[in-house]
Order: sequence, then C-alpha cells, then structure tokens
Amino acid sequence: MQWNDLQAAAAIISSICAIVAATVSVLVWRKSRSSDLTAKIDNGDRATRKHTDKSVGEISTRLSNLDGRMGVMEDGMARIEASQNHHLTAKDLSPLHEKINGVAQNLAANTAATNAMREQLRMIQEHLMRGDRK
Repeated sequence: MQWNDLQAAAAIISSICAIVAATVSVLVWRKSRSSDLTAKIDNGDRATRKHTDKSVGEISTRLSNLDGRMGVMEDGMARIEASQNHHLTAKDLSPLHEKINGVAQNLAANTAATNAMREQLRMIQEHLMRGDRK
C-alpha cells in the first residue's frame, strides 16, 4: 500500500468521524434551543441522516475506487517481481568477476615487465649512442 493511499484512507476515516461529531453537536444544540423539542429533533435527524447517507455513499465510492487502484498496483508489483527473477544476481556474476580480476592482474604484470624491458633497451641505446665501448 502506498503512502498516498494510506493518506486517502485516513482522510476518509477523519471525514466520517467529523460527520458523526457534527451530527451529535447539532442534536445537542437543537435539543438545548428548541421549545418543541421532539419535532425539531425529528426534523434534524432526517436532515442529518440524509446528509450522512450522501456522505457515506461518496466515501463508499472512493473506497471502491481505491480498491480498484490497489488491485492494479498489486498486479504491477507481481509483474515487476516476475521480471526480476530473470536478472543476474551477485552470485551469478562472481565467477565472471574473479576471471576479470585475474585478467587485470596479468595485464598489470605484463605492463610492468614491458616497462622494465623498455627501460633496459633505452639504457642500451644510450650506451651505444655515447660510444662508451671498451
């Protein structure tokens, strides 16, 4: 479940709590202000039920849409997990890594030997060019 979906669910739950709290507050206020208390409470109850039913219907619609989106996300995650089964892992690549390291070591040794030979040839050439033959 993604963070946005959790936020949406929390917002819906908060809305329901707010509706219930508002309903109770309205009923208490009407009871304290009315002279014909029973009739006013009945009228208030009908209006509150109508509003609550409408709000609950909207929330149910949002939840069903959220369920559909969650199903799509779960399918996508399943496809991603299935495609990752075909990828190489570190365990698969470790023999190749070892061989590449071996080639790099051999190359370094050959480079050092080549540099040493070049230096020796340079020294021989300098000696021959100076004419220091004895």
